[in-house]
Amino acid sequence: MKRFNLMTLLAFIAGVMMLTGCPKPPKKALSDAQQALLDARGVKDCASDKFKAAQRLLDEAEELSKQEKYEEAERKAKAAQKLAREAKLEGEANWEDCQKKKQLADKAENPEPVEEEDEEVDEQLTLDTVYFSYDSSELSADARAVLDENVRWMKKHTDKRVVLEGHTDERGTPEYNLALGESRARRVKQYAVQMGVDGDRLSILSYGEEKPAAFGATASDYAKNRRVEFVPKN
Repeated sequence: MKRFNLMTLLAFIAGVMMLTGCPKPPKKALSDAQQALLDARGVKDCASDKFKAAQRLLDEAEELSKQEKYEEAERKAKAAQKLAREAKLEGEANWEDCQKKKQLADKAENPEPVEEEDEEVDEQLTLDTVYFSYDSSELSADARAVLDENVRWMKKHTDKRVVLEGHTDERGTPEYNLALGESRARRVKQYAVQMGVDGDRLSILSYGEEKPAAFGATASDYAKNRRVEFVPKN
């Protein structure tokens, strides 16, 4: 009887050790890290170092999990999730400045052609987009800098008419957003006229929330949708 009890006890202890001593694959930690990276993907160019570091940690975590090094894999996955969240916050905070720098870099890499080639290239030119803060039609310093470049082009090409298309994010009623989109386009027109552009060449069209540039409900998606686009017409 004692032998039976001893065997039972040993079997119980062995079972407990198997349950508690064998780590399991960190599926939740890996899934959470993957989701955090997906959430940050829309602003990754504005926080590229942290995003790349988070992606690298997740890759390492997945490889460690394949090697059944589950505890280390879980640590890496949690670190990846933390970095991805930080990248998202950083990217959203820097998004407007980041877009301005990208626009300037694009112009530096693709300078305007010499005068004799202007007419051929002008037909393909897309004027830069102006972005706005939440529930506002006020022009930020970055928006004015973009507008100054667009005004320069419009002064040079007096034969072109331009449609100013106002847009908003999805928050607010459709009626309110149509009015806000119009207010943004009207503010851009007012600034361009003050800078010397003939107002008769500028027309206003508000789409409100109906034509988003980005789909989703993150802060970065909303920021991309609060805008006025310039559409040149002959």
